[in-house]
Amino acid sequence: MATPARYSQDLPDFPWGFTAAEIEAQLDDTTNRWGEGALFELFNGEASDVPGAREMFGRLQRSMMSPAMAKLWWQALTEVDVRAVLRSVRAPTLVMARPGDQLVPIEAAAALAADIPNAAFHSLPPGAHNMADITDQIASLALNFICDAPTAPADEGVLKTVMFHRHRRFDRLLSARGGRTLATSAGQPRPTRRSHALPGTAVSAPTTPAMASSRCSTAPTKAVRCALDLVPALATRQIPIRSASTPGECERRGQEWSGMAVHTGARIGALASAGEVLTSRNRA
Repeated sequence: MATPARYSQDLPDFPWGFTAAEIEAQLDDTTNRWGEGALFELFNGEASDVPGAREMFGRLQRSMMSPAMAKLWWQALTEVDVRAVLRSVRAPTLVMARPGDQLVPIEAAAALAADIPNAAFHSLPPGAHNMADITDQIASLALNFICDAPTAPADEGVLKTVMFHRHRRFDRLLSARGGRTLATSAGQPRPTRRSHALPGTAVSAPTTPAMASSRCSTAPTKAVRCALDLVPALATRQIPIRSASTPGECERRGQEWSGMAVHTGARIGALASAGEVLTSRNRA
């Protein structure tokens, strides 16, 4: 991400990067102002005008290394040159950069991508090298590249009640398959599927084998009643289950749900023993 093959100029083959005079000035800045925000503009651009930003950058520098070590580090950085090995890279590669980056010119990053076989290059919105303002976009691009498929955008956050239930039969089946995910129909007994006839939909979540969700207007009480009916019904079939529910904000991507309510419900469910029904208590 925003990476060049080298940081200093090597005319005429590499016209981007810092000149010898610029590097000398940077080394002087590192020596004299390390811990006070040295090199701030290179990394953060216009954020240098934000009150307190340079001071925060200085505190980070002081926590990293001494001025003498910082000067050696910057000197080594400006001497890096990996152009000779780029053609030997065989791993799938995504290079991202943005116009206006004072540390890595976008042209240098594009040249890096051009020299790596089959590399993909993506131009980001203009801005500073730290890219703190576009982290969501960077994460989405990286996921799409790694997963080789577009990620579904999250629906708008909605208030839902989520209910988790797990039973020993599922655990044994999961163990027998070496931990591989089981289809819901294989791991979930029929009475639990019937219980999803309550206001809600049987959906999947990464943290649990079976989860029902429903709207939050009257659902918190209905979710608890569902679990209280479900526990004895399955106990008569020698299927002890544990159940948990909690209301909260959720996001949906396709058939999977995520969000704070999902994580909270999964944690509550992990505390339950067979035959127990646990729920969260939200205070106004």
